[in-house]
Amino acid sequence: MLVPEAATHDAVLAVVKQAKPANLESVELFDVFRGQNVPAGQKSLAYAFTYRAADKTLTDTEVNAAHEKLVAQFKQNLQAIIREG
Repeated sequence: MLVPEAATHDAVLAVVKQAKPANLESVELFDVFRGQNVPAGQKSLAYAFTYRAADKTLTDTEVNAAHEKLVAQFKQNLQAIIREG
């Protein structure tokens, strides 16, 4: 996702904590990128989100619904732009 340069990893984690997405087990930052194809004043943050339930196998629908709510919070609270693909 693209976020303003001032956005921090801690700010992302605070949004995750506030949103409390269902069955989110872990959040891992694996890349920070600035440069070509990233607008000035922004940076690209790439995260791996792991969803897991102890008592059942989660469906795509369950995971997607939880993740969409989290993405909406990133957009609202961090002015994030989600990069697809």
